[in-house]
Amino acid sequence: MILMKREELLEATRHLLLRAGYYCSQICRIRPSSFDFIARKDDLLLLVKVLNNIDAINEEVAEELISIARFLEGVPLVIGNRTCSSYLEDDVVYFRYGVPIITYATLENYLHGMLPFICAAPGGFYVNIDGEKLKKLRMERGISVGHLARIAGVSRRTIRLYESGERASVDIAERIAEFIGVDFIKPVNLWEEIWKEEIEMKREIENEMLKLLERVGAFILPTQRSPFHAISQILHEKIIVGVNERRIMEKAKIISNLARVAEKESVIFMDYCRRKNIEGVPVIAKEELKKIKEAEEIIDLIAERK
Repeated sequence: MILMKREELLEATRHLLLRAGYYCSQICRIRPSSFDFIARKDDLLLLVKVLNNIDAINEEVAEELISIARFLEGVPLVIGNRTCSSYLEDDVVYFRYGVPIITYATLENYLHGMLPFICAAPGGFYVNIDGEKLKKLRMERGISVGHLARIAGVSRRTIRLYESGERASVDIAERIAEFIGVDFIKPVNLWEEIWKEEIEMKREIENEMLKLLERVGAFILPTQRSPFHAISQILHEKIIVGVNERRIMEKAKIISNLARVAEKESVIFMDYCRRKNIEGVPVIAKEELKKIKEAEEIIDLIAERK
């Protein structure tokens, strides 16, 4: 098995999505970053992280990636090669702290309409059950819950769980399907799996500029591992926010590019800056922000300086 190095895998993943008709941001090379680039096609927004070893994902990175994706109405996705102990299987969806992980080949197949059917979880490989179909097939064939449970080697309660949509291990699902004679396994929808579990977005606002923003009624989600300081909702607008950026020109290019692909507004707050716009990103000075009393004033100022 010949695997691409991380940088090769990153470039290949982005070009694969471009060829599939996605509009992709530039790769965010400023570190640390919870994602490498974002990609949009129609209403689907992906926040993509590429890793050689997926064990590098920790809970903090995963939570931030999921929180940002949820806020921007997108989906997080990790492309990886292996764990510390084994290579990832193609056409299998893995998870780390709720983030879906697949190989490059799985993504390529997915984009060509070949959906994966297997999920990897602690204890082995599992499949999604079409519970309504399984129950209908069982009843049409006059099979009792107890009899099916004996065939599958599980309890009656477990069969009831399968009929309500609970996942089954691959070997158990195969035993049931062989006995019934009809397939009832559902493919994995990568874009829906992530939202099965609600994850609370953490908000510990320490930055003075962000506190000033919150004072006028803005919702703020600070970030620690992203190429911007926060994302915010002011009235109906969702905004990518930079604060006192070092390497301001480079950061402004990144923020502008991400906002354009995500189809969101952007702004940079600075302690002091003579310019009102950098690389298409509106700039608001601290003294200006202090004078603002209503959220509408910030939205108007951003629109004026776009």
